[in-house]
Amino acid sequence: MDNSAGLLPAEEATLRRLSTYRGVEGVILTNEEGQLHYTSLDNNVTFIITPKLLAFAEMARSAIRDICPTDNLVSLRLRTKQKEVMVVAPKDGIRVIAIQKINLPSQSTQPEK
Repeated sequence: MDNSAGLLPAEEATLRRLSTYRGVEGVILTNEEGQLHYTSLDNNVTFIITPKLLAFAEMARSAIRDICPTDNLVSLRLRTKQKEVMVVAPKDGIRVIAIQKINLPSQSTQPEK
């Protein structure tokens, strides 16, 4: 899809800023209903991961509200050994998913024990 036609200027500025970060592999923007506005990833990957990540963010929001009813989850950060996923999912407004590759130091630079 990789086009930003129809995005608001603030959304385009956010996309430009995110894409300049080192290691960013992809960015996805959706509306409140999960309808795709923009993706820099392959469409198949986008349509597989987007609903899962947004549903996970909604479950995390629900858990936070169970702990403290006046609090609200705005962003969620997931980290694996190789990637980091940031989900910004406000109750209303554009939702952003950013995937970044983690730059781990090579094994030769780590001190031996």
